[in-house]
Amino acid sequence: MGGVERTLRLHYKFTEQLKMKFQLDFNPEISPEKIQLGDKITLLGSCFSDEIALRLRRSGFEVLANPFGTIFHPTAIANLLLNTDIENSIIQRDDLFFSWMASGTIYSTNPELLKNKLIDLQKNLIEYVRSSKFLFITFGTAYAYENESFGSVVANCHKMPNTNFFKVLSSVHEMHQDWNLCLEKIYALNPAIQIIFTVSPVRHIKDGIIQNNQSKARLIELTNRLSEMTPASYFPSYEILIDVLRDYRFYKDDLVHPNNQAVDYIYKQFEKVFMDEQTQQVTEQVRRLKSNESHKILYPESIKSTEFETVKNQKIRKFLKNNPKVIW
Repeated sequence: MGGVERTLRLHYKFTEQLKMKFQLDFNPEISPEKIQLGDKITLLGSCFSDEIALRLRRSGFEVLANPFGTIFHPTAIANLLLNTDIENSIIQRDDLFFSWMASGTIYSTNPELLKNKLIDLQKNLIEYVRSSKFLFITFGTAYAYENESFGSVVANCHKMPNTNFFKVLSSVHEMHQDWNLCLEKIYALNPAIQIIFTVSPVRHIKDGIIQNNQSKARLIELTNRLSEMTPASYFPSYEILIDVLRDYRFYKDDLVHPNNQAVDYIYKQFEKVFMDEQTQQVTEQVRRLKSNESHKILYPESIKSTEFETVKNQKIRKFLKNNPKVIW
């Protein structure tokens, strides 16, 4: 038996060593402040914010995500709350009007209509921040496209000529100054709000691999300074993908964006950090029920299908009655 036991011990030791080779042991610090169902959550920044917002909505939370569209640079994100000269941000391309403050999803065929839309979006954002418990900010790149007439970093170039912009890798000091001003405004609106910064794991390869890493390094240093000098904190979405998952099988075909499996993994870490066990259990039920709700029925006229629909609707009504804070 001694030989068998020794063999088992060696096998166990070997498998433990393999685990160390294939994945680093990394557990993000648990937040003392927890998201509860019924809390308002605001998310701003890169497309990774949209991915997390999508999963929060599927889990029953009330969310406002990127009302001005997806925005990547810290200064352009700060401008959403700091810039009040909205009229100066409007530009024309062919028969359409866009804003230097917003992505290409925000446009109009009439400049006055666009101006009013932007004013309403900013007002709504400010009111949502005023009543939110959490604000998540995802920085995507430190590369800025500055427009002289606008006087700041644009959120989107809107396919305008390159001669309209000056591209620069923003310094940590410059971005830190902008966000100090932005944080002052946010905390004036809502002193109790919990602000969490993160760096998007999406790589901006068009800038170049070396340049992307230089950009991400500045964003990591920026978030470090902001979380050290203010009540804000940091969630390591970038580190989870780059240092824990660490494999191209967790990327989409473009080898730049994390795939659904990777984002789901990061979101599970997000839940562990910001939600207690009871909230996680309820949100898991929400996702299961919504999955059943979206189940495609092949023969809706059949008795079994009718019975399935009846039982499903009863379960949802009972669940929502017992969990009234869930946003369906």
